[in-house]
Amino acid sequence: MILFDNVEYDRFFNPLCCKNKRIYYECILQLIEKSKSVPLLYETDARDILILYLRNYSYTMEEEDNAGNADENISSKKSEVENASAILRYFRYCGWISEREIGRNGDNIATVTPYCRKMIDSIERIFNRDTSAALTNHIFSIYDILHSAFIDHGRTHRPYSNILVPVSDSVSDLKNELLVLKDSIRSIMRIIIKMTETNELGQFLIKDEMMESFFNDYFFIKKDGLIPGYISEIEKMLRHITNTEVYENMIKEYQKINNATEIASREIVDSQLSEVQSFISYDYVKEIDYIDKKINNYYSLYSTRILMVLSNNVNMQTYLNDLLMTIKDFDPNEKKDIIDSISKCFGLQSYKYVGRKSIERRKKRKPNTKSGAIITSSLSDEEKARLTKELLYEYPDRYSVKEAISYFDNLLEGKASLIPDETLVKTRDDAMMVAASIIYSGAGDFPYGVEFLEGTIETEVATISNIRIKRKN
Repeated sequence: MILFDNVEYDRFFNPLCCKNKRIYYECILQLIEKSKSVPLLYETDARDILILYLRNYSYTMEEEDNAGNADENISSKKSEVENASAILRYFRYCGWISEREIGRNGDNIATVTPYCRKMIDSIERIFNRDTSAALTNHIFSIYDILHSAFIDHGRTHRPYSNILVPVSDSVSDLKNELLVLKDSIRSIMRIIIKMTETNELGQFLIKDEMMESFFNDYFFIKKDGLIPGYISEIEKMLRHITNTEVYENMIKEYQKINNATEIASREIVDSQLSEVQSFISYDYVKEIDYIDKKINNYYSLYSTRILMVLSNNVNMQTYLNDLLMTIKDFDPNEKKDIIDSISKCFGLQSYKYVGRKSIERRKKRKPNTKSGAIITSSLSDEEKARLTKELLYEYPDRYSVKEAISYFDNLLEGKASLIPDETLVKTRDDAMMVAASIIYSGAGDFPYGVEFLEGTIETEVATISNIRIKRKN
């Protein structure tokens, strides 16, 4: 392997194993991104990109000795220009950038080497959590590659290397993405179990990118109408591919590449196709069903946890259910007296909204930077009013008493009461409004009351208690 046989690559991983590895990693990302938009990346342009990055980066630069040459070491005592030049020299020293070569404009070329590009791309795909639609990309890729086997396509000239191997790789990546989804829902549920304050619940809902990424991927792959159709077509093509000439050419190519017998080659190709077909037809469905089950558990756990947090770790719903089951056979008048007495024990005294700004994690600021401010004397009254309005109403409370009243006024127009079911609760906002009606029902300025009925109702977004929402007399 060239990595071990070539002395030039002995330092290939050094930038990722030093104190300033984050700075080096983001610098090479900047260079790779720039090289995608220009025919050839020159050293002057690369230096300008790094200077701009170093002027705006938010990390502390550590003192270190990357090599024997001090010119290749970055330091907080050097200027941005000196550090940018040192980074380029260090990247060349480690084999991340091509050797010095004069280009057409007389400047040295600073091309990122292919091995470095592939390494950084692999790191991004493996460790970067922001992989939106990665699941569906793998499914589309499997479909496109298999479809090329049934048409006059360039892939059919070397079908084993250009069809079977890429399909197997995409299936492996899809397996890994499903494992990430499963791990994500486990992590989400563990975090919820540990929460003890309402503020933590709000922070988790607003700030957790892992949960946002999980639900974006999950609901797209589960609800989008394209996905089941693509899975069905993939299964059909896998059943028919063994009856084509491409299948025979796969065996011949494998036989030639690995110097194997026809029988052994056929067994290997058949086993790889069987593995792909088994995953698409059985394992994929099994994994998605498992995630569905965990999603339902998540909603149940989250609902229970909210009730326990709001009631000082006491599950009031369980107590109320036990109480209602106990008094269900009582005399109606006696039952009414008991419920009236219990209703006086609970009442909403006040409610407050925890804004996003109050729980937002502050970013590290670059030290030794001159601070700036708005000179109030230079602002007109209109500008002051506009800024005040933006500060106060940038993130309005979507589930306030006013919004809840407006929502149920439209919903109960001409009706005395209603029971929220799967036809009414279709989105997360609908479910949150139903929860808001339970919370605000004891408030004097909320014109609707809530009556708890037996059992629960399954909806598309959550399992909710069976309740009746009615106007107060």
